[in-house]
Amino acid sequence: MNAGNMTAEATRAGGVTAKTRTSVFFTETRCVAKTLTLLARNEIALPTENRGRSVFFADGTRSEVYRETTMRRRRYQGPVLIAVRFRLRLIGSSRLAHWLFRVESLFNTLLFAAHRGFQTKLWLTDLETGYYRGIYEWEGRDAALDYAETLRVVLRPWVQSGSFAYRVIEDRSRSNYLEGVSRVEISAEDSGWWLPVRSSEVTTNGAR
Repeated sequence: MNAGNMTAEATRAGGVTAKTRTSVFFTETRCVAKTLTLLARNEIALPTENRGRSVFFADGTRSEVYRETTMRRRRYQGPVLIAVRFRLRLIGSSRLAHWLFRVESLFNTLLFAAHRGFQTKLWLTDLETGYYRGIYEWEGRDAALDYAETLRVVLRPWVQSGSFAYRVIEDRSRSNYLEGVSRVEISAEDSGWWLPVRSSEVTTNGAR
């Protein structure tokens, strides 16, 4: 299976509007206020059944789910997935610093849960590489792209240069996506960081 067949390439060149820090500030301020209302109404849940689940990716890395956030009432009209990854600045390989970030990151729920289209999020960590991943279920491709570009701006001061990336994945349920693929060809331009696999077997184009 070719990885390129499973994604909508998400780039500004593909029609996504670049966001300014000012516009993102006001967007996130509204999101915080709306999320506080959702929390007061008990409309956000933190299921535990996926906590500790390992997910292997086509680039040879493994991440572990440390939290899940969901809307209690979900809508699945035109669902898509967003896969995100980034590596934080400064904290390096310190296990204590990473633990503190994972605890603190719960408050980051205020910055996404009230965005238009949000349904679920799996929070993943990989202490070997220092990368964090998020796997979101979202309602609507345009809304998903809009959020991903907002997240790009929010994270820019906090992550290592060049470490932030995202993919919007269409026509896949989350359960099917997480099952992974048994064999995948990865091109030289795409490491497959976003693509779960069932085993570590990865074929790189041109390699044997």
